[in-house]
Amino acid sequence: MTTRSSPHPTPETASLLAPEDEARAGLYGLLANLLAAPPHPFLIASLAGADALHADPGIPEGLALSESWDALRSACQGADAERIGQEWHALFSSTGKPQVVMNGSWYLTGFLMEKPLAVLRDDLAALGLARRDNCTESEDHLAAVCDVMRVLVVDVRRPGDERLAAQRHFFDRHLRPWVAACCNALATAGDADFYRSVGRFAAAYFALEGRALHIES
Repeated sequence: MTTRSSPHPTPETASLLAPEDEARAGLYGLLANLLAAPPHPFLIASLAGADALHADPGIPEGLALSESWDALRSACQGADAERIGQEWHALFSSTGKPQVVMNGSWYLTGFLMEKPLAVLRDDLAALGLARRDNCTESEDHLAAVCDVMRVLVVDVRRPGDERLAAQRHFFDRHLRPWVAACCNALATAGDADFYRSVGRFAAAYFALEGRALHIES
């Protein structure tokens, strides 16, 4: 959504990614797609037929992710793409303040376009990333931040330790401080139905990511 000049693995470089990183990149991309625009019917159908996620029973965050993934798959089964599109617009693009604000600055300061966005833009510039010219959302939109994390996961131009350090730094600086509040706002929004399951899945995924990134440190 927001990245320009972002790396995309070739068939040769994709083999350098561990399977778990391929899966992580896919889930970041999924969340970016679900939040950036109404989901395409093909995406809804793909989620409805997706396999279960098997979790380590000793990791509570993993169990929560598995359960919320099952709920998201169930929400997609027999779902009407037009109705989901109407829900997306009702939640995120209504006139005035939307029901659910998806921008980090809002949760950190109570206002849009504040200092956290400027800090994020500086960090993106240091990474060689920038908002696409045709993108109307600011860089601190959750879909955009997910897309950046996806890029950092698949950036096989970096050595593995450096790639992991970049992910941890970006997550801790630009996701951890506000993403739980954002996901909770989505999961409890009055007009949320399908997107309630998206909010719960996102919350579980980010909780697991926060744990996993620091287990690896």
